[in-house]
Amino acid sequence: MTERREWKYDGTELAWLHDRLGRSEAGPGHVVSELVPSGYEAYVRVFHRFEATDGSGRSRTWESWAQDSDVPFHPEMSHWWLRREELSTGQPLWLADDGALDERSRGALARLLGMVSGEQAMYFAYDLAAVLWGDDDEPLVRHSSLADLESVRESVSDLVGESGPEFWWPQDRSWVVTTDYDLLSTYVGCSARTSELLLADDELETLPVTLQTRVDWDTKPPHGL
Repeated sequence: MTERREWKYDGTELAWLHDRLGRSEAGPGHVVSELVPSGYEAYVRVFHRFEATDGSGRSRTWESWAQDSDVPFHPEMSHWWLRREELSTGQPLWLADDGALDERSRGALARLLGMVSGEQAMYFAYDLAAVLWGDDDEPLVRHSSLADLESVRESVSDLVGESGPEFWWPQDRSWVVTTDYDLLSTYVGCSARTSELLLADDELETLPVTLQTRVDWDTKPPHGL
């Protein structure tokens, strides 16, 4: 029989964040406010880049694939909107990682946020992954710098695999990054100015979202588009 584990946030470094998560009204699917804390001026979706599975090293953006699939590049876009393409083996030609922003985008995001926050201490947290794979009864949190993001990921990989971090933020909490364990996009809550920088960065594929924007896979393209 699987042992039931009670997850505790009170007194942990994720308590402030979880106190600001939730949904103001019922509705279909799941929305940004369930992933990223309320109270920020702006919210941004960062799409995980698709990588070719044929060994060619190619990558593909969501926007270009959306154009090829005759669907809009949209804040609630799901990978199910995209026209399926397969190898001769029947395996999908393009895959994006769920629960982990691709290395190129992750590096670009860390670089940009480092420009915003300077040398502040950073918090890197694992929540659901720690529930699934960890042995403790509270989230796994590491303190370091943005420059050490990859070292943090490597140091906890034996415990939580290659996912995450699920949450990362600076000491002043001026922004927070959420990479949900099951999703193909990362979401950022931040200032209006930081949002402008994210949306203008050529290394990141982004769109502005709101707290009410759906994040689940079961969305549908808007009517008339």
